[in-house]
Amino acid sequence: MRLGYSFWGFLGPGITDTPDGGRSHRRTLIDGLAAAGHSIVFVQENRDLTEAGHDLGGCYAWEAGLPGIDALVLEWRWPVPGRNTTLCGTPGHTCDLHRQHELLTGYTIGQQVPTIIWDKDLQLPTISRLRSLPNVAVCEAALQPGPGAVSLLFPVADDDLDHADPAALAAKPRPLPLVYIGNQYDRDEAFSDFSHPPLPATTTASPGNGPGLPAGRT
Repeated sequence: MRLGYSFWGFLGPGITDTPDGGRSHRRTLIDGLAAAGHSIVFVQENRDLTEAGHDLGGCYAWEAGLPGIDALVLEWRWPVPGRNTTLCGTPGHTCDLHRQHELLTGYTIGQQVPTIIWDKDLQLPTISRLRSLPNVAVCEAALQPGPGAVSLLFPVADDDLDHADPAALAAKPRPLPLVYIGNQYDRDEAFSDFSHPPLPATTTASPGNGPGLPAGRT
């Protein structure tokens, strides 16, 4: 099958200022589909090239317009005020939502192309009419998906698991003092309640305290 795949992110290292957690698993899925004999064409902007300067044209294909495909896969995009809800050309505008609408109108509704909506952030409204279309399947990154949806978890390559040495991985140096814990949009209250500013490198923790908390703090 020739699959049209829509994602707003990166296949390679990407850039620093992005919440694209899909970099941890997207390429694994794409390479797995290709290994299974499917042809993949990406139908969103090639951000690896335009933003990260990373040319993957020799490995993957991007196409504008509505190229011929057998099925459409959407990593679901939703309105983010001030970002993809603004007019095209507005400073800070991203066109992921407009492009997704174009794909849905042209393929899913217009041509009734079989469509998989991968609702990784659980943002597809429960009342969306897309859920009732016979050519649409909704997948969620959840062990217990909602009504009418099926589970599609983030994949890890079998070879990586088979050859992973836990002891060797644990012994590797970790020079970065900060880790990624998730993006913040729609989670401002949770970040205010549970996140803590980075602590000085000399701070130590006593037994029983959470990692990174000063001695005596709970």
